[in-house]
Amino acid sequence: MKPQVKCLLLILLLPWLTGCWDQRELKDLRIELAEGFDLLDNGRIRFTITIPTIKSASQGKTSITVNDIAADGRTVNEAYLEMKKAVSQELDFGKARIILINKRFARNGFYPAIESYYREAHSPINAKMAIVDDSAETVLKIKPADSLMVNDYLYDLLQSGEENGLIPKASPYSVSSLFLNTGTDVTIPIIHLKGVERVKLAGLALMHDKRMTGELDDKASMSFVMLSRFNPEYFTVTEHIADPINVNVSLFMTRDKRDITVTTGKGNVKAVINADFTCDLVEISKMVHTDEELLKKVGSQLEQMLNEKAKEVIKHLQQANCDALGIGLHIKAHHNRYWKSIKWDEVYPEMEIEPRIKVSIDTHGIME
Repeated sequence: MKPQVKCLLLILLLPWLTGCWDQRELKDLRIELAEGFDLLDNGRIRFTITIPTIKSASQGKTSITVNDIAADGRTVNEAYLEMKKAVSQELDFGKARIILINKRFARNGFYPAIESYYREAHSPINAKMAIVDDSAETVLKIKPADSLMVNDYLYDLLQSGEENGLIPKASPYSVSSLFLNTGTDVTIPIIHLKGVERVKLAGLALMHDKRMTGELDDKASMSFVMLSRFNPEYFTVTEHIADPINVNVSLFMTRDKRDITVTTGKGNVKAVINADFTCDLVEISKMVHTDEELLKKVGSQLEQMLNEKAKEVIKHLQQANCDALGIGLHIKAHHNRYWKSIKWDEVYPEMEIEPRIKVSIDTHGIME
């Protein structure tokens, strides 16, 4: 091809090269690290964010300070607009790692607060979510001693809880389809404030119809995770075994299998949740010789105790009409004709749900 023709083609292609039309300069933005939503006593919504500020110091050193900003409004968008009136640069919430919501807002229905996350291109849909007792703003003001920024502390706390089987994952991304899909519901971790430096994982908020309808405490939340579709690397369980050794034992448990079976004969519906676990007995509170017969007795008693706790969890779920175990979704997929003939919100709280947890103790320390 002749050079003149090449030049002509390049000139003709230039108008079609758009370039970086959507670039966002970091120097023009204030990055949000965490967000909190509080429904106040007067019905207004308080929106709180934390933003980092980098300051130069002597001898070329720099320091990072985290400031919190709050604004009130009749809606979340109005509160956000009020906040922008006091911030010198454009706010970028695409890097937020934590979203906190107070219980009053959760019980009233907080879906409108996060609905915009699914419409904005830069939304932090993988940020971790948690429910707080009284004030999300207060939690975002804590000064954790072992972390520079509160958002890192809260994120790592929730991440660790997920990995250790204490809580399931919760983010705008993970809860969106559950909010909009009949046959399954959502649980969101609850955190309690402990002084000015700490919070504590305190259980799970049970959600139904886009609002909080009940809660589980921290011990029941692990029993829920053991029955749910979430499967961390391991669970750490400590129980008192009365017969025949009268000791406390700690075990690492890994789940090998979890499934749901449903029967719908004669107009009645029953669900069975099967969960099989392999255990490693890692600690006994006093010196006991662990032979095979003893391990079988410990495993049998442990099965009974875990099943009793699972029944209590299911009872709380049904009282809150929270189908977070996904039983309705299973019925919709495998018994669709029956599903279309019922009102799930009326059937679920009264139906029979049976947990069947099985335990196998494979190892019991390195000395025996």
